[in-house]
Amino acid sequence: MIQQTIVSCDDIQCFMVTEHFFEYFSDESGVTMFDRAILDLARVYDDAVLVGAIAVSKYVQPPIEPRVTFDIDVILGEKDFEDFLNDEIPEGKSQVLDTYFATSDSVSHSIKHRKTGIYVDFLSVQSEPVRKKLIRYILDHTDETTNLLAMNEHRIFIVKPELLVAMKLNRYAKKPDSEKGLADRLDIVKLLKSYHGQSELLDPDKIRAFSNRREIKHLEAILEGVNCEICAA
Repeated sequence: MIQQTIVSCDDIQCFMVTEHFFEYFSDESGVTMFDRAILDLARVYDDAVLVGAIAVSKYVQPPIEPRVTFDIDVILGEKDFEDFLNDEIPEGKSQVLDTYFATSDSVSHSIKHRKTGIYVDFLSVQSEPVRKKLIRYILDHTDETTNLLAMNEHRIFIVKPELLVAMKLNRYAKKPDSEKGLADRLDIVKLLKSYHGQSELLDPDKIRAFSNRREIKHLEAILEGVNCEICAA
């Protein structure tokens, strides 16, 4: 498998991440199908921000294994998102998009990667159910809220772990017992386990700063469960 480096946007979070996600889904070059789709997406949207379960998989560290997922979630800037919704993508960008992705679906905010069949779902400040204020903060402070995931000659922004947990906590707190809510909780647990005791890489106080009281209550319960499980191991 290829090795991928997350280059920190500041002096706090700078560390190596070795690709260990979905080896089953790799092609003859050793690049996973998900990374192939991400690489081609970066050709079209150079300021997109990777979020969701795939972003989690880039941070989760062995022996913790990432959760299985079958799509890619990215945040687009407001202009790119509006152009996508209105089918008004500039000609040059549209040609590249059509080369690597099937006809866009502006209704469901997604595109399908031609080579792998993987769907890429777009999020922006207009999207539900993630808090608009959180999305806007990420877009307005990219240098502070993201790292750079470098792959071959391309790179894509990836939201930092604290913001990733905050996004998933926001959705989980709304419907904790739903299928999506339980999946979000599992991603949160895997991230917290991966960086347990390493506040310089994942700081719970930073998660709290982006969360409301209900979300913080859920976070404390999850943190307690993770602490108990690790201490008992």
